[in-house]
Amino acid sequence: MVAHLLRGNAEIDVTITPEDSDGQRAGFFMNVKEARQLARALLEIADVAQAAMWTPRLLDEVRNRWLPGATDAEISARLNDLCEQRGGGIELLSPGLLYGQDGEALAAAAHREKVDRAEAAMDAARLSLTDMESVISDLRTIYREREAHS
Repeated sequence: MVAHLLRGNAEIDVTITPEDSDGQRAGFFMNVKEARQLARALLEIADVAQAAMWTPRLLDEVRNRWLPGATDAEISARLNDLCEQRGGGIELLSPGLLYGQDGEALAAAAHREKVDRAEAAMDAARLSLTDMESVISDLRTIYREREAHS
């Protein structure tokens, strides 16, 4: 690929040589606007291809091993987020099987969200960890007393 100015406009010359093509080549040129349109189209193609990787087998594996109780939509969203964090994509160990470190990353992200929600709730309620421990202790005492009187 070569980019150059032609009469003040940026032009991009592209030559494609397929692997194992015995010297076959194809070439074309485009301007910057066309290159950006092509980039958007390629991203859409990549998104569709990536979504095709989220097979029922993969969704079940993720739900069983790393995200119990998650819906297919939640798992797909988390997988898409993981792809973005990893530079735009992930590879599977084999069809329907996630690499262990990717599954662990999904579980860690889910746990981080739970901790963040709990922290936000405590902040909103203006409770400290000590306050929460006190409330839990009081609740345990109440339940013990109820059980003793039952």
